Amino acid sequence: MKKEIRLFPDIRLICGDIPNIADDAMVICCCLNGICECRMNDRYYYLTGGNCLIYGSNNDCLLSCSADYSGITIIIEPRYSAAAFAELFELPDILKNLQRSEQYIFGADDNIQRLIEDIYKESDTLGTPILRLKVLELLMLTGEKKNENSDKKVRIMDIGSFICENLCEHYTIAQLSKLFEIDPTTLKNLFRQNFGCPVYTYAKSRKMFRAAELLRDTDMKVIDIAEEVGYCNASKFSGAFRDVMGTAPRDFQTEYKRCKKHKDLSISAQITY
Repeated sequence: MKKEIRLFPDIRLICGDIPNIADDAMVICCCLNGICECRMNDRYYYLTGGNCLIYGSNNDCLLSCSADYSGITIIIEPRYSAAAFAELFELPDILKNLQRSEQYIFGADDNIQRLIEDIYKESDTLGTPILRLKVLELLMLTGEKKNENSDKKVRIMDIGSFICENLCEHYTIAQLSKLFEIDPTTLKNLFRQNFGCPVYTYAKSRKMFRAAELLRDTDMKVIDIAEEVGYCNASKFSGAFRDVMGTAPRDFQTEYKRCKKHKDLSISAQITY
């Protein structure tokens, strides 16, 4: 389910799946359920329930969501003019700061979570003026969040890259702590802060989204794909895949092939004379 509402000339609201977004837009994604993989500048981030992702116009972002993903997305287009909101407190400055920001993930507090749920659940019943007010309030609250920098952030980002480059391996916090010379507690806290989830969840999510790519784009057997991402047991792999992607591996593959076949047939029908 995806519903799009243009609240202002330069600001759109999407409820449901995350849409394809122009590279030069500023985007706020808020997840209610499921998981979304966000690949930005060759790094992977995972947006899960209760988290929000902000990324600006300087980031090249590829998005892929689980079957059970739901949430809202606010898109501020590059032509945005602060003059349209000149009378609304500090909103013009907040929007400018958001547009200049690097990507970051933060947990929604009670006020932000309430707004996200209201906007998502009542987008069909609330009138556009009320939706505008709620979205403007959400923008002001998210604009107050800060992406905290740390002298250890580079090491944390390197840990994320290391996990992605070694998908067939399993690393413990203790092993990563020793490899990257950072104490375990700091590693766990900063990793969640920068990537939006714990180390174990991050590794599992990347493995399953990689498995989804292989199921979609190759003819590999499920057991071979399982081994490719570090699982020697097909049953455990299937359970992990369902946990992350919201469906079983074979069902995912079957549904993708069905949709692709339907799309190909539609294209063939369009070019038939």
